[in-house]
Amino acid sequence: MLFTSFIASVLLATASLTSAAPINAPQELIVFSPPITSPTAAEAWRAGTHQIVKWSKQPIPFFNANTGVLLLGHMKNGSENLDVEHPLASGFPINTGSVEFTLPKNIPERSDYFVVCKFHSSNLFGDSGNKSPKFKIHA
Repeated sequence: MLFTSFIASVLLATASLTSAAPINAPQELIVFSPPITSPTAAEAWRAGTHQIVKWSKQPIPFFNANTGVLLLGHMKNGSENLDVEHPLASGFPINTGSVEFTLPKNIPERSDYFVVCKFHSSNLFGDSGNKSPKFKIHA
C-alpha cells in the first residue's frame, strides 16, 4: 500500500509539471537566398555615384513586410570582410528585387569588392548564397 501511494504521488507530481509547461509550436525558418544578378564581375563603379543592386525575386506574398540590408565587402588575406558598420542601404523591401543607393565618395579603389544582401524577419534568414561576383570600384 505504501508503494502504491508513493507511485501515485510521483505520477501526480509529474502530471502537474507537464501540464504547467507551455506548449509552443516550432517556428518555421525560411532560408531566402536570391542570387544577386547585378553587379556582375564585368562592372566597375565609381565612388560617389548612384548605383542599383538587383537580385532574383521570390514570389512569396508574406515577404512584402520584410526588409533588407546591403553590405559592401572585399577580400583580405583570403577572407571576406563585410563593412557591417556602414551599410550601403537598409530598411528596403526585399520583394522589389532591387535597391538604389549612392556609393560613398571615400571608398578606396579595389578590384575585389562584392555586395551581400542580408534579409530581416522573424521567420526569414538571408543565406550566404546572395553574394555578388567580385567587381571594381574606381576612386
